[in-house]
Amino acid sequence: MLKIVMFFYVLLLFGCTTQPNIEARPLKRVALVIGNQHYFNNELENPIYDAKGVAKTLESIGFDVVLKLDVTLHQLNQALEKLKAKIEPQNTIVFIYFAGHGNTLEKNSSEQYLMMTDTKKKVLVSIYKFYDFLKEVNARHNIVALDVCRDYQKHYIAMESKENSKALKNFRGNFRTVHIRYDDGIKRDENVLLDNNYSATLPKSTIISYATRRNQKAKDWSIYNDKHSPYAYALMNYLDDEEIPIEEVFRRVRVRLLKETERGQCNSEEMNLEKNIWLVPKRADVAVAPPI
Repeated sequence: MLKIVMFFYVLLLFGCTTQPNIEARPLKRVALVIGNQHYFNNELENPIYDAKGVAKTLESIGFDVVLKLDVTLHQLNQALEKLKAKIEPQNTIVFIYFAGHGNTLEKNSSEQYLMMTDTKKKVLVSIYKFYDFLKEVNARHNIVALDVCRDYQKHYIAMESKENSKALKNFRGNFRTVHIRYDDGIKRDENVLLDNNYSATLPKSTIISYATRRNQKAKDWSIYNDKHSPYAYALMNYLDDEEIPIEEVFRRVRVRLLKETERGQCNSEEMNLEKNIWLVPKRADVAVAPPI
């Protein structure tokens, strides 16, 4: 009888002190980083530096980065397929960064367009292409950062003045002779390809960060580092900050950007996150890890 009692006592003690093996799989981290700089007759100065800098920062915090420079539409599609192969559904954080020319084609539109570096046609890709891609791959969380202009009013009229052309070169929204405004009677340029047959629905657990608010230009260089845009330079400084969620990363970027540009440029975000995302969680041992 005593042996039976001791047996159950040991069994109970073992059950109370042993933890079940329920360790969760670590989240994968993958990123697509694009810098489009060498546009035909419309070059920028820094997107390639920005892409390389952001890629290096992401790699330092554990991201497997696909880095692409001066991509055409075909190369963008290839890059997305390469990224897709790295994503494990429901167990991956996806980060997409794009630096280059961008703008909207209608007043107050939320559909941002990004310019590729094709030479035979001016190719404008809707950001909703990324939306559909992210919905298809079904990652756990998505972060998209767009370092482009978002203003509409002045960028779709031919800039024949050399002075005007030089002034606009410092910004990332000068599509120059792309006459495709829909509401002013200008005939669409037949030499423009729009890649825009996509859904406008934001993917689940996604945050989109724009380098500007609507109707603002995005500067191509920072006063603190002329090899980077102010938005990219701020990202590179804050993405690896410890113990802060991604919304706080972009808030810190905003404070720095407003100060540098004397409130002339301000990043803005759209999101439907349900949980916080920590890119660099708390390093000290804790009883309960922060939610991801």
